[in-house]
Amino acid sequence: MPELKNKHIQRNLRLSIHVHVNGLSFFTHNLKTQKASQIFRHTFDQYVPVEHIHEHVREALKKEGILDHAYAEVRCSVENNLATLVPKSLFEESALHEYVRKDIDVHPNDFITYDVAPSIDWICVYAPFVNVNNMLLDAFGSFSYYHAVSVWLRALTHHSAADGEMVWGFYKENNHVHIALLRDKKLQYYNCFESTKPKDILYYVLLTAKEKNISPNEVPLFIAGDIAIDDETYKTLHEFVRSINPLPVENTLDFSTPRLHTHQDFCLLNLY
Repeated sequence: MPELKNKHIQRNLRLSIHVHVNGLSFFTHNLKTQKASQIFRHTFDQYVPVEHIHEHVREALKKEGILDHAYAEVRCSVENNLATLVPKSLFEESALHEYVRKDIDVHPNDFITYDVAPSIDWICVYAPFVNVNNMLLDAFGSFSYYHAVSVWLRALTHHSAADGEMVWGFYKENNHVHIALLRDKKLQYYNCFESTKPKDILYYVLLTAKEKNISPNEVPLFIAGDIAIDDETYKTLHEFVRSINPLPVENTLDFSTPRLHTHQDFCLLNLY
């Protein structure tokens, strides 16, 4: 059972955490005043095996004093390449392992879960970081968690440009690149691949455009994640994809400290 008796209870604060294989970020915000604070971003100094990620996440939360408190609500998003999307019309809860087995190596005892959004026609099926979940449960009690792909695609679906139109999205987190295509807010295509070089990313983007008959100069591409205007990836893409747009975060929180990483921390900032 989580040990919460000796913690200072932050009754009006929500804690939002984003975890990926190379680090984490988090912030808190007041549910009454809608003011956000204590924004933190940390990248691991070296490669951390998945089975030890929870130790590094816990250490970072402890160092910043987050573990000293209990919160009104805790939300967490996780990003990895262990996810797939299933149309709601075809989804069966008993087939979770079958869905992900097509794309990733899973074992019968691996924990597989899924995210559901009422207004969206797909379901994200994925393998979370179970050790991180257990650590957070022990530290804070019950909490909500989602895959970052769900958070990102929900925001893309909600964008006004998706109404009756075709849009595509590009979400990058370290070496993982996620691409999705929507038509009238209905998912048409999703894929995830690994790449470290801007030219490789450009290749996959243009290949997707060719296979899906997308005009890179006409159909808006909305970017999010570990990419920013004027970095090398953006410049390389912009040579061939002229309609590139930052995907705006959906929250309207008042940040008491500068929000420096709107793109980089997109999924964290959308855990509102």
